[in-house]
Amino acid sequence: MNRRLTPLTVLALLASACSPDPFITGDGGVGPAPMCNAYEYRGTTYDCDALDRCTETDITYRLACCECDPRLCNPDPDCGDAGGPPIPDGPAESCMSCHNGSERNDYAGDGMSNPHPFPGEPNVQCTTCHGGNGRGTGRLGSHVPPPPEIGDDDRLIRDEIAYANRRTLAGIDNFPDYTVDGVTYTALEYLQFINPGDLRVVTSGEGCGTPGCHAGEHAEWVENGPIGNAVGMFSGAAYTAGLENEIPEHRGLWENTAGDYGWRADQDDDWDGPADLVGSIGRVEALPERGQFGTGEIYENPVYNANNFGDYVTAAGDPDGANRIIPNTPLEHTYFEAIGITCGDCHLGSAGQNDRYGDFRSSGCTACHMEYSADGRSRSTDPNVNHFEPADPDAIAAPERAHIDSHQIRNVAKTLPGGAFVRGISDYACAGCHQGSNRTVMQYWGIRLDQNRDVAQGNQYPENPNNFENTANDTRLFDPAVGNNTFNGRDADQYLLVEDYDGDNRDDTPADVHHEAGLGCIDCHGSRDLHGGTRGDDTSGRIMSRMSQGTHIECQSCHGGVSSYAATVPCRTYAGGEAECGIDRLGNPLRHVTREGDDFYLTSRLTGRRHFVVQTRDVVVDNGKVNPFTRQRLYTPMGSYAMGRADGNPATGIGPLQTDPTTYTAGFSHTDRMDCASCHSSWTNNCVGCHLANGYDANPANYFTSNLTGERIVQFQAAADFTYQTPVPFYLGVNARGRITQTQPGIQMFYRYFDLNGNESQVFAFSDRNGNGNNPDVGGRDAHGALSHDAMMPHSIRGRVSGSDEGPRYCVACHMTDNSLATFGAQYDVFRNALANRNYNNLDFNLLRQHIGQNTGNQLDSPIWVHMVAGLGSGIFLFDDTGCPENPLDDNANRAYCPDGAPARTFNANDVVYNLDGLVEANGISNASSSHPALDRERVRGLRIGATNPYTSGPLGADLTQLLADPDVGVVLDSWIDADGAAQGDAADYIE
Repeated sequence: MNRRLTPLTVLALLASACSPDPFITGDGGVGPAPMCNAYEYRGTTYDCDALDRCTETDITYRLACCECDPRLCNPDPDCGDAGGPPIPDGPAESCMSCHNGSERNDYAGDGMSNPHPFPGEPNVQCTTCHGGNGRGTGRLGSHVPPPPEIGDDDRLIRDEIAYANRRTLAGIDNFPDYTVDGVTYTALEYLQFINPGDLRVVTSGEGCGTPGCHAGEHAEWVENGPIGNAVGMFSGAAYTAGLENEIPEHRGLWENTAGDYGWRADQDDDWDGPADLVGSIGRVEALPERGQFGTGEIYENPVYNANNFGDYVTAAGDPDGANRIIPNTPLEHTYFEAIGITCGDCHLGSAGQNDRYGDFRSSGCTACHMEYSADGRSRSTDPNVNHFEPADPDAIAAPERAHIDSHQIRNVAKTLPGGAFVRGISDYACAGCHQGSNRTVMQYWGIRLDQNRDVAQGNQYPENPNNFENTANDTRLFDPAVGNNTFNGRDADQYLLVEDYDGDNRDDTPADVHHEAGLGCIDCHGSRDLHGGTRGDDTSGRIMSRMSQGTHIECQSCHGGVSSYAATVPCRTYAGGEAECGIDRLGNPLRHVTREGDDFYLTSRLTGRRHFVVQTRDVVVDNGKVNPFTRQRLYTPMGSYAMGRADGNPATGIGPLQTDPTTYTAGFSHTDRMDCASCHSSWTNNCVGCHLANGYDANPANYFTSNLTGERIVQFQAAADFTYQTPVPFYLGVNARGRITQTQPGIQMFYRYFDLNGNESQVFAFSDRNGNGNNPDVGGRDAHGALSHDAMMPHSIRGRVSGSDEGPRYCVACHMTDNSLATFGAQYDVFRNALANRNYNNLDFNLLRQHIGQNTGNQLDSPIWVHMVAGLGSGIFLFDDTGCPENPLDDNANRAYCPDGAPARTFNANDVVYNLDGLVEANGISNASSSHPALDRERVRGLRIGATNPYTSGPLGADLTQLLADPDVGVVLDSWIDADGAAQGDAADYIE
């Protein structure tokens, strides 16, 4: 088996259409062939030299060998015809000759891999995707030359704006046509040449969007989706700041939360207005750029005087709510500049910053389907690609480029006709982007982001963990073969692998059980949700205002419910067989989740491995079912107690029975009103307080590039700081589907601006478009706003506690018990009275440090913890008007944003302005901002009794907060499961 480029092949390439231009073969050759005869992969050693691509059916073996040497993913000519039309007669295109070495357009050479060996079109010509001149001579005659705004490598070194656009691709579509050697090119032709999957190319009918390829479906749908155009992020930022909707026909729509901004303008001509899907919109405007150097509205404009910014928010008593940004003011403009700088590249429209280990990617389809190496270095077999750049994977430098891992499309792991193998899209394709908001991929892996290094420096608030471990030895982030010092710009002390706050030697931040089982992100998040559509689904291609409105996978799609198994429909699997497949909320088949009799299986899209899928009903009902792989019994008495129905019928499980029958309603089941994650998500990425600032800088020596347009701007990021990050507290609320779920702080933002004279504005915290979040003492709200807080899905699912890892949220996490009130009832009374009367001096902060900060899952069985979970407040997240915490515990002099020193040194209860986890009053009136309109209006309203905004997601209603946290009228359990998963009270009488 020949897996190397021979000297003769290289000479042939240089002597053919590749000459006479210089190539980088000598500087960036492919290097020695990898040793694959004893390759370690997922704990098993594979001899890939012995692999027979024609007959091997072990998909893990195929995957291992592809990871070792990408050439082993290629078709094998000995395996026969791969299908599709015949290869055209005639000589190979110049691209094929140079980069693959074949004399025909069949990828039969030793060089670059066939990127598209799929049945139907297994030999797509290079120019079909990339454009260029396939009949040209050499590089100059074949390649599309760069626009003058980008130029050659010398210009990229000299011109920071040119290099930024080449690296990020952000502004290339804005460049004018240009002429080189008598040929006129468009900027999109160049963009197509370097990335045929860019959405601007695809939606113009080129590259992946070429008619006959993916035009009319994915090519159009993705741009409309949340990840394509960042509508949820930009529109959410506008909503949270209280700005009137930019689009007149969207004003008041979907509880006044309808989207209005995206990275680029977009339109849905089929939108049916208010009769359409909840959250859908007809169009979005591009988030404007006003900071252009020399020409922008902000440039040298004294109107943007930070001292006057206080005039640009609505005043107390405003009928639409206080502290909303007044439209078309300098404050609106600089606020949007800050959003563009900090969040403006978090989408598929551009390639992001694309400048550091773990952050290298492309744009559009390519970002997921053509994965870049974590270190940016090519592992492809193309002899004319530099395999040794970037030299420093932690910081790329001009004119270096980042590279795809191999020139092979990734999709769903499977073997193709002709012996080719397709790798699944790995979690790394997701990890580079999903570092903000919920830090989703890291959480899924069991890693928590600690941006401030508070744990490593002993500054964690409200208390340090008993022990912890950073990620210095975690090769998922820090590869010893590469020697990177950062991942996504952060070091090992900013990514924590283990944290144990309660000192029980269990990790309080464990990985999600699905990750431990070997599943990847794509095993849940598939084509329908990521592309924004699928064939046969008439909801495809809608522009949705929020991500949750376009997410249709749910736990029940695979696991079913307590009353029935997962629903199925006839479908054809990825392997081509007929089966009964699980479905998403819309009824679209999950082609990798199949039912065989009463058993369900998931064939991983990532690895091809087959997994048994436990059905919730089999856990709840004692029917004798076992896991066919392990023979382990599926029924668990504890699961039946927690999820079953308390009706005395064994066919519906045990249910949460109590000795006092007045404590519960006959027939009650937690699953009637709660989603799965409310209990099964074991920890939450809480970011409490976020300081965002931008400033003016027109110094000719300093260069700042717009993420929106690629232009040079006079705006820079002055601060993007988290105040507190903690995994221990958690909160319950109501999501848009009318389910009780876990919630977490949203954009709890404190904003300020530095103007052209160096003046610093006051610190702003905004109310949303509906007047919520910072509208104190109005309509029954508290005097201290809670800012933004909303439902978000923690990716930290656990099934049970173990010797090394904490488990799900057991009964004590949400409920008072006989024991909790007997042990802490007196302290609880003092605590409740102090919070209710805003008498913060009466709070025992040392008690709160113990009952919140060191109390994972409520190990102490404390009612104070339950008060926090209900959204009524913990007392530990009080802030002053500058966004500096107010508490006597935090002695960190560098805490953001505290210009007067450590919070403990300046604590004054009279200075409290915000209570950031005092989300709701006992009567159900929300103090927090929420931005998701109800998808099931009556279910949401029924769980938000007392709310002034009952048709949006938000905190629990009055009846639920009282049920959980009021010792006089609420539920006090006499039978429960403690935080260690042990039966307490009389629970053992019911759990056999």
